[in-house]
Amino acid sequence: MIEKAEIRKCAQANYRDYLTGHGSYAMQALVQIVTGLPAWQKAQRVALTLSQTGELPTQLLIETALLQGKDVFLPRVAPKRQLEFIPINQDTTYERHPYGMLEPVGTPLSEVEQLDFVLVPGLAYSQAGDRVGFGGGYYDRFLIRVPNAATVGVTLPANYYPTPIWPVEVCDYRVQTVRLLKGVQQQDDENS
Repeated sequence: MIEKAEIRKCAQANYRDYLTGHGSYAMQALVQIVTGLPAWQKAQRVALTLSQTGELPTQLLIETALLQGKDVFLPRVAPKRQLEFIPINQDTTYERHPYGMLEPVGTPLSEVEQLDFVLVPGLAYSQAGDRVGFGGGYYDRFLIRVPNAATVGVTLPANYYPTPIWPVEVCDYRVQTVRLLKGVQQQDDENS
């Protein structure tokens, strides 16, 4: 087993190297992959992320979702290491969190169970949907609250593993579907 910190370090290096030469492709491929999913096509209320440097670029996906008339929600860090999701539109303003990421300003969705689709950020994924996130367990705690939403992770082939090579903890929450930027791998197992 390799510690999650080491997996994060390697996966971040893979993203950095890949995005240096393929940033535009990654942005367009992410849109094609996600919008091609039946779960996306059925969804009305989608939770996405506002990507940071070194992550798969999500801005075009956010714009596409808004143009498709979907209700789009972006995360904001809340007390007690929780996430709340803020509805956004073209006029939404953002402020920088002390950790450095941009977060939407607004009133959070009071009933997150209403979300239909969640694009779950992560650095590495297994075929079964196990993931190594950015640390802190924010999404693990959040995903428990949206049991009916389709949960999807997208990653690079270099950050995809047939089985986890990191320790999987009881509190780690799987995504239902994993897609790769090159090629496709899907997992439709129950979250466990």
